[in-house]
Amino acid sequence: MQTVLSITIPFFSIIFLGTFFRARNFFNEAASRIITKFAFFVTLPPYVFLNIVKSSHTNIFQWDFIIRFEIVTILIITFSFLFSKFLFQYNNRKASIFSLNSSYPNYGFLGIPLCILAFGKEAAIPISMILFADTIILLTFATFFASETNESKIYKKLFFILLNMIKNPLIIAVLTGFIFVVFNIPLYFLIDKVLNMLSVAAPPTLLFALGIMLWSKVDIKFVRLITVITIFRLIIHPLLVFCIYYYFPSSVSPLWINVAVLSSCLPVAATTFAMAGYYDTFIKETSSSILVTTILSTISVSTILYLLL
Repeated sequence: MQTVLSITIPFFSIIFLGTFFRARNFFNEAASRIITKFAFFVTLPPYVFLNIVKSSHTNIFQWDFIIRFEIVTILIITFSFLFSKFLFQYNNRKASIFSLNSSYPNYGFLGIPLCILAFGKEAAIPISMILFADTIILLTFATFFASETNESKIYKKLFFILLNMIKNPLIIAVLTGFIFVVFNIPLYFLIDKVLNMLSVAAPPTLLFALGIMLWSKVDIKFVRLITVITIFRLIIHPLLVFCIYYYFPSSVSPLWINVAVLSSCLPVAATTFAMAGYYDTFIKETSSSILVTTILSTISVSTILYLLL
């Protein structure tokens, strides 16, 4: 238990420190956007890249691992989409963002630093593979159903999403890291030094930026749907991931399975809020679900880590 607390208390303390400073108006919305951009575009890509390059070079692409994880992802996003259509009577656009809330963990701000902190640099490759595959599947699903029925518009928006995924600094860092590992490309000493200096700043900057983003109020009328999202996000998802790896024998590394289970119990991804804003729907609900699931993830993450370590 002491090991778990030594990981989770500093981790979540930095998040809520950011919330505290935002609440005290040390940072306004403009400042929080700048810090978030600095964390996401400047410090996190070197952090991801270096941890991939410096991890073990054996069994990089475990397809059984990623296929199993994506089967659960597809089940969660499909079932939550249909659930919202029948229970809340949402149209396709609203249901697609609801399902994205239910199925998209916060890999960028929480998953990557948490997995590497808990399991070491060897966790960089599995969490990066999950990030890469999940981003493609989830955003493609949401885009398809959130777009108008006109086929040309759907194709244009799918192209827009794919283009933005290619421009995503995390995706670029993951792909570059895989290329360096596969082709055994050496990293020049001075470049490594610069990237290492930037990567050291990534975890605290990311967590602090996330804390600033959390400063908002939960609308009481959204309690019912946020409860449903929370159950999908923090309970059903990790339970299904656990079952698909542990009850169906495979050759997947135990460390990779631990990474999969831990990453599945994370709160709603910040990318979901960007998608809600892009389609101008489910915005306040998404903001509230990010806040609530992040707070409750202090319990879910600690519990899962206690069981895994």
